[in-house]
Amino acid sequence: MNSERILIIRLSALGDVVHTLAFVNRLRKARPRAHITWILQPLTYDLVRHQKNVDRFVVFDRKGGLGAYKKIREELKGQTFDRVFMLQVSVKANLISLCVRARVKVGFDFRRAREGQWLFSNRRIPHRPAGHVLDQFFEFLDDQGMADCPLDWDIHVTDEERAWQRSFFQAIDRPVAAFVIASSNPEKDLHAEGYAQVINEVETRLNLQPMIVGGPSAWERQLTDTIVGLCDNPPVIALEKPVRHTLLQLAGSAVVVAPDTGPMHMAVAMNVPTVALYGYSDPRRCGPYGRFQDLLIDAYNRPGEQKERITRKTKKGRMAHITAQDVIKKIEYALRTYPKQMR
Repeated sequence: MNSERILIIRLSALGDVVHTLAFVNRLRKARPRAHITWILQPLTYDLVRHQKNVDRFVVFDRKGGLGAYKKIREELKGQTFDRVFMLQVSVKANLISLCVRARVKVGFDFRRAREGQWLFSNRRIPHRPAGHVLDQFFEFLDDQGMADCPLDWDIHVTDEERAWQRSFFQAIDRPVAAFVIASSNPEKDLHAEGYAQVINEVETRLNLQPMIVGGPSAWERQLTDTIVGLCDNPPVIALEKPVRHTLLQLAGSAVVVAPDTGPMHMAVAMNVPTVALYGYSDPRRCGPYGRFQDLLIDAYNRPGEQKERITRKTKKGRMAHITAQDVIKKIEYALRTYPKQMR
């Protein structure tokens, strides 16, 4: 008997791909004999490429222009899928779906199918009020009658990566507090003075080694330089290009402080106590999922305000309401509450 052939289209971004990994693991438990293919972009492929619940990855490099779509069509030529899960709402994801032959292409309901996604699917999940991104992904499995399973990210780390991680942390003589200082949008980020205050307190009073973690972008390096200039002692700087190195650095830390960004979701998925800083975007929609809700600092839904329905609406200037003392209190709470997770 031939196994069911399932295709997932979720290209980016890092946080959403972390959510998709939990989706894939639940899908695998529901369909252990299925052959699962996942189309995604190079950076996100690097993050999840060791995952054993995916039978095949197909990498779409949008920098290739129209040739990238032709390459996808050639790679999947002659294949017909039983189901395609269209988890990404974007024009490029829609165009990729045209390159795929499938009996059923499952998309969002009309109200949530932005960018005309409903035109490219032949089955749509029922409408529900907007919720967390991962809950919306799980709706696709509910619609297909796939049994609910416990939340499981199960990010696989190789022996070679474990050796690299041990080597990295051997040079540090105390537990690490990792700071992800920059997101894709400065409106999501805490101000440099606030980070510096927290870093100074963490080092002098809590006896943790502060470490700035992230990528090599010009904005991250600029913000890091500003923060370091305000610190009493320079923190460890770990602005690594390979996203797997960032994952390993977060996983080896005692506690992580991060705004709404992919590495924050990576840390939560690796079960590292994570102080998530939210003001610009609604954590009910894109905050830490399933873990460490008690460490969340929510300046988006402030006490005394009437809570609005969950939408993609953003609120400029809200991150300014988060103080260094707020963050320090949450770090102290994390150290008391999650000792078993501490490195």
